[in-house]
Amino acid sequence: MTETGPRLLTSLPEAFDEGPAWFRTLRERAAGSLRDHGLPTKKTEAWRFTPVRSIVDGSFDREDDGLPRVTSPLPDGVTVRSLRDVLAEEPSLLEDRLGRTPVDHFGALNTSLFTDGLWIHVAASVAAGSVIELDHGFAGSAPSSPTVRYPRVLVTLEPGSQATLIETYGGDRPGSLTNSVMEVDLGSNALLHHVRIHEQNGLQVGYVDVRQDRDSRYHSVVATLGGALLRFDVRVHLEAPGAQCQLDGAYFVDGSDHVDHHTLVEHKAPHCRSAQTYRGIASGRGTAVFDGIVVVHRDAQKTEAHQENRNLLLSETATVHTKPHLEIDADDVVCSHGATVGSLDHDQLFYLRARGIPEDMARAILTYAFIEAVVDRVSDPATRERLREAVLARIPEGEAIRGVT
Repeated sequence: MTETGPRLLTSLPEAFDEGPAWFRTLRERAAGSLRDHGLPTKKTEAWRFTPVRSIVDGSFDREDDGLPRVTSPLPDGVTVRSLRDVLAEEPSLLEDRLGRTPVDHFGALNTSLFTDGLWIHVAASVAAGSVIELDHGFAGSAPSSPTVRYPRVLVTLEPGSQATLIETYGGDRPGSLTNSVMEVDLGSNALLHHVRIHEQNGLQVGYVDVRQDRDSRYHSVVATLGGALLRFDVRVHLEAPGAQCQLDGAYFVDGSDHVDHHTLVEHKAPHCRSAQTYRGIASGRGTAVFDGIVVVHRDAQKTEAHQENRNLLLSETATVHTKPHLEIDADDVVCSHGATVGSLDHDQLFYLRARGIPEDMARAILTYAFIEAVVDRVSDPATRERLREAVLARIPEGEAIRGVT
């Protein structure tokens, strides 16, 4: 079946006939949102820097959504099940978990059309050191025309549990579209380290939606290593006192890459803390976008929230759009935000050159040091080393500085 943007919106069914009643209602609500509001355009404020014409006007063959491949042994207490199987056998387990947050545009498209997915359940007995690795890469040989798929993942951590989730989106599929949605539900005192690595060279639109209970902690590290077009949204809801989140990101653009990161952190309860640190490197004719929002609701007193976005321009033809901002409706808060866009520090470059380091290597050292602060926050040693190698591979003279970093 071939799908196009306009044709897809007019062919969505009015009613769905698979799954329990609550699931059919979920799909119908998403399809209704699409029919009412459509897919985004440049006039859609949150999408004005994201050139989605290649998606909205594109033509794609539907590819089996498949299931992400679990590439690590599952720790005791962690279960991974097909969403399709759970909906058929024990749908009540998902009724209050799947689709809790209304989504629009591409999120609604995924909700309307995904055919299967994964439910990752982490029991209360699971402790620190438990690692779950998912590979979302394309399987099999590349088809003759662009394809579209809709990965869906639900992650549930029971109270007191701890885990590390590592996702990789890779594969050589120019022109193909991956439209993914992940929902994360953290019980009280739960801790999730979440690493997401984007290495696809096709079209990607992704959502991660996180809900946090009392004293839970969520740490996200997103590494985007280029991409023809990537739009990635992270939404975190701090819903009970003591919840904390740390959102870190590193991104690279070169050639004609376009990567667009949006974050939304909602402080809905008192005594919660959030921090965001995103760093980007732009060269060639690449475009990088960062749009971060922190919302502090009226009852969220004693909030602490910080945002930082720093960008390094390595060419005169690269473009960066950055917009961290705060919406505060409480008076007892500590909040900050800031953004920078600039080139390599000339004083630091002079310092290295004065000590006999060639200019190309000195530039590489400073470029790597700029992004290293984010890479070092990955808790899993093997993944941290993998990201380090990927960063060095993208930096000019990166091979030469391996021995000195």
